[in-house]
Formats: sequence, C-alpha cells, structure tokens
Amino acid sequence: MGVFACLGRGERTTLVDFRLFLPEAWTKDAARCDRVKVPEVQRVHRTKAELALELVKAARERGSSHQWIGGDAIYGSNHELTEALDELGECYLMDVPKSLQVWAVDPAPQPPGRTAQGRPATRARASEESGSPQSVADLAATHFDTESRTLTVRETTKGPLRVRLWVRPVWLWHNRRDACAYPRLLIVRREADGSHKYSLSNAPADTAWKRLGFMQAQRFFIERAFQDAKSELGMAHYEVRGWRGWHHHIALCCLALLFTLKERLAAAEHVPLLSVRDIVELLDFYLPRKTRDPDQVLLKLQARHAARAAAIASAGKKRRKT
Repeated sequence: MGVFACLGRGERTTLVDFRLFLPEAWTKDAARCDRVKVPEVQRVHRTKAELALELVKAARERGSSHQWIGGDAIYGSNHELTEALDELGECYLMDVPKSLQVWAVDPAPQPPGRTAQGRPATRARASEESGSPQSVADLAATHFDTESRTLTVRETTKGPLRVRLWVRPVWLWHNRRDACAYPRLLIVRREADGSHKYSLSNAPADTAWKRLGFMQAQRFFIERAFQDAKSELGMAHYEVRGWRGWHHHIALCCLALLFTLKERLAAAEHVPLLSVRDIVELLDFYLPRKTRDPDQVLLKLQARHAARAAAIASAGKKRRKT
C-alpha cells in the first residue's frame, strides 16, 4: 500500500510522488525484507502521516508550486501532521471524522494549578467561560440549518455544482499540556444524500466561504485521478514481489497519467470531453501491434500454466515443511 501526492486543479490532476508504506511487522522481519530487497535505509517503520509529511517536504525542496494541501480523514485527524504543516507555513484543508472534538470558543488554557491534595497539576485547564468541547457533527447539527448558505463551488460538465455550505471558526486543543489552542476553520457541506462532509483548515479566518468550498470540492478530482490510474492505466494490475518492481510499476503509471494529462490539455479546445479511457482506446487502435498466430497464443498460455503449476507446487512444499 502506498501514500501518494497529486498535483492539479479540477479534472486536470496527476500523480507527482509516492512512497511505499511498510507495516511495522515488515520492518521487524529482516528475512522478509531481504527476500524483496528492501534497502537497509528504508527498513524503518513510518506511519502514513509521516510519509505524507515527507512528500510535502520533498515537494518544497523541488520548488513545486501548490496553494494548499488536501487529504482525507486519515490525515486530517492526525494532529501531529496538521500541526507540522502549520509550522511549515503550509495552508491545508483536510477532511475529518464527524466525531472529532473541537471547541466552539477559544478554551483559553489556564496554567496548571494545584490539586485538592496539594500536589502540583501537570495539565492546563480550560477557562470557565469556554464550556466543553463537542464533536463537529453535534456543532453542525446546532447551526447548519440556520446559518448555511447555498454556493457554487465548482463547474462540472453538467453545469455548476451548488451545495449548502457552513463555515465557522473553531479551536483545537488536544494536548492539555499545550499553552494555547489552535484556531481553525470548520467547513461543513451537505451532500446530495443528506449526509455531511466535514473538513478543517488553517486558512486565514477571513477566507471567503466560496473559496473554502472550492478547495474542499477539489478532492473529487484527486479520487478521479486514482480511478483513472487504476482502471485505465494498470496501477492496480500488478503482481510484483519486490521493492524495485513496485517502484518501477508506480513510476510508469505516474508517467502514463502525466502523458494523458498533457494530451487532454493539448486537445482541450477541440475535444473538451477527451478522457483517459478515450486516449487508451485510441492508442490501442493506432499503435503498431505485433501479429500473432494461434500457435504463439497457445505457447504463451502453456508457459503461464507451467509457471502457475510451479508456484502451486512450491507453496505445497512450504506447507509440508511447516
């Protein structure tokens, strides 16, 4: 499983970087890593959030131009990642789970006092006026219907996408040892099925609602890029068993997606609806193809069957040894 970085705007989106996620069980198994030739320097377990931060830093070193960082709830609910992005000066807008706890007003953390037994406290406490934290779902349930607005967040091939959107300042204070809470913007969008999409951003407090809605809506195209890469360009169709093989395969998929993006941009004026699938079908038709006779087809079939039979026999030997 990998962690990927995408770059683009709207449907013109492509994959630009990736990292292979290794579970901790892998990094602790030297024999397994040896078999698949994982480099020694890479045999350190890193979470997906740590890999994502590495991708951002690598993009900054390359001078990559981007306006904000987006991500799903896996990354949006990781406080270490979002705080690190904030410290780097990166603007982010990421989805969060509906259960995420936020403060409707600044909790204005107070210095630790002393307990009733006279022992020194180690955790700060919220001011009495700030109340208690609540989930983003509960906060939205109280205010969404009366305070949300209908906005156009992006254009689609079928016309403008208009949604009900609600934005309000909130504060994050997860570590009670922190001397202050972090101000953020909560962005809530009502979906067509009546459910709600929740996101948090460190964008400036005066950022227009329409801009925030546009930023939130762009993740649709990130998922579409993955769909094209997997369904049309073979990203999910591999049987590699080694470190280098996986990286070669994904690198080629990234190049293929970039190629289709450039072709769509070049043809945008004359063929505005050109898709990745269209390009693949055109290439399949026009590229020269080596002619094959029935005997060649049967020989390849027999070779595949022999390889599969050998793999089955090898697996059987391993089972009998254990």
